[in-house]
Amino acid sequence: MTRIKTFGIMPRYINFLLVLFFISCSTNKSKLSENNFFNKNYFYNDSLKVGIDFDKKIQFKEASLVKEKEYKQLLKSNKNLSSKDLFLVAGSKENGIEMYFFYQNIKPSNVNLTNARIVATDTVHNTLFFEKQKGKRKILGIVKTNLKMDSDFSLVVNDLMNKITIDSLNQRKLSFPSIFINYFPSTHPNPLYASKKLVTAPLQSEGENSAKFQFLSTVNSFMSNNKKYDSLIGGYEKKRKEEFNSLINDFSKRDEVYKDSAIFGELSQVAKNNKVLMLNEDHYYPKHRLFAMELLETLKANGYNYLSLEGFNASAENEFTPNYHNGLYTSEPYFAHFIRKAQLLGFTILGHENVDKSVEREIGQAKNILKILDKDPNAKIFVYVGHSHLEKKSENKKWMAEYFKELSGINPITINQTEICADTKQALILIPCRYLNDTTKTKSSADYFLINNLNPSLKKIYPLAVFKEAKIKSEEFLEYKNEEILVEVVDSTEFGLLKNRAIPIESFLTISKGKEITFELPIGKYHIFVKTDKDKTIYNKDIIVN
Repeated sequence: MTRIKTFGIMPRYINFLLVLFFISCSTNKSKLSENNFFNKNYFYNDSLKVGIDFDKKIQFKEASLVKEKEYKQLLKSNKNLSSKDLFLVAGSKENGIEMYFFYQNIKPSNVNLTNARIVATDTVHNTLFFEKQKGKRKILGIVKTNLKMDSDFSLVVNDLMNKITIDSLNQRKLSFPSIFINYFPSTHPNPLYASKKLVTAPLQSEGENSAKFQFLSTVNSFMSNNKKYDSLIGGYEKKRKEEFNSLINDFSKRDEVYKDSAIFGELSQVAKNNKVLMLNEDHYYPKHRLFAMELLETLKANGYNYLSLEGFNASAENEFTPNYHNGLYTSEPYFAHFIRKAQLLGFTILGHENVDKSVEREIGQAKNILKILDKDPNAKIFVYVGHSHLEKKSENKKWMAEYFKELSGINPITINQTEICADTKQALILIPCRYLNDTTKTKSSADYFLINNLNPSLKKIYPLAVFKEAKIKSEEFLEYKNEEILVEVVDSTEFGLLKNRAIPIESFLTISKGKEITFELPIGKYHIFVKTDKDKTIYNKDIIVN
């Protein structure tokens, strides 16, 4: 399968030129901005079919959240405009410019203005008004400067007007990766909002493993109780289940195919006699992190003391608390639980991602793992990777595990939980590779293949905890009655320490039925966020469950 490179380079520190400013909402807010899309300095509204290719160093404000008083004075010179027509607010602090864009459907005229024109100039308020029309579509712009309104300013405005397009999308400027980056930020993202933006993007999607599918699956994997995720993953697994179901049913009857708790007995013997064990994951699957978490105690009991993670950046501050700055994959709630348990058990947690652009990624990863052994020859390492990085032999390319084997002289034990999907009675089945080497069903070089049908839940994370009903109440819930909303549950201690960098212990979707939402949590203190698919936070409070 072809994987998008964006996923492989992780600590997730991307320098966004796009900055979103979230300001309190006005009572007469515009709804035209709901179909806005941004990619750095490029803007496109899908419903209006309006695109603007701004100069660099532009900042965007969310038009529907801008206070009306910010631009009310500017509208006095144009009686045809109102708040409901506003669809975009942008500015450049460096150039001292603020811009407001309004949209209107007008009666057809004999004149079809395909070039923008300046309508009026207000030298008292340093404001310029312009318009651009195509058929019934008209864009009206207000540009305000805190600098001198000289010829240079006029050139800037004229250049801007020429870069406004109507009924034209620049598909080189807008892409699924850019939407993912812009709407799924590195700190406290709203996956429900990002999912909506990816679903409604005015872009074509090609193939079952398309960019749209990969990014949609990623953002939806952050939310449980999620029909969209279930549908995506159901389609993703369908072909492999058809291929493997009958074969796995036959294999499961053999004595040396291990099931459920027996798996940990087998892997305990393996861990006792080996210094390095590698387990892979599919980045869309919280259940893969759940198995990795369950494996930790077995490995710890057999001397394993290091956990090395792909795409992980250890924070200089609060390094023993997982947070959004650790990376993309580790921001998913069940990956954070995996890290928490490893810390509790005393593992030293490191990242082996290669960040040296002069070194090929697979070699760089292998060398970074080898550094652990160079520093601590007695180390026993649990290496957690994505997909094919654990391949010790491959026809198409040389992967990290093969380089590691050559450089270290150690033959790592590898467990592949991404290759096989099957419907089974058991939650877990572990198959030694010898049963699959003689078939054409898989080309992976792994030593074991794991079928993982675990069902992630908080009760698996906190098996000894007492769960009680939690209830949150807000009048704002009524505004979203019968709509899907996102509930994020953050541990109170972690929230106090990290604020918006704290990763929820659980994020789930629910349908608002009134002004109350109920769910179950372990007894304790939490901070709760409730968010909408328009990226509005409608609940942000501490609660106590007792």
